[in-house]
Amino acid sequence: MNNETLICDFGLHRGEKYTELPVSFLNWMVEVQHEKCMIAKTELLRRENAVYNNNSKRK
Repeated sequence: MNNETLICDFGLHRGEKYTELPVSFLNWMVEVQHEKCMIAKTELLRRENAVYNNNSKRK
């Protein structure tokens, strides 16, 4: 799944890329088991991996 091209189609963030959504919104999607929570989980994991990879390069 490529979150770079996926656009949120509901709520306050309608029309925004999932890669640009606030963490709080993504976490909410997961917590309430929104029908698109797998997209949110994938995006949260992508961000976590980006931080991990960035920190690994600094060492």
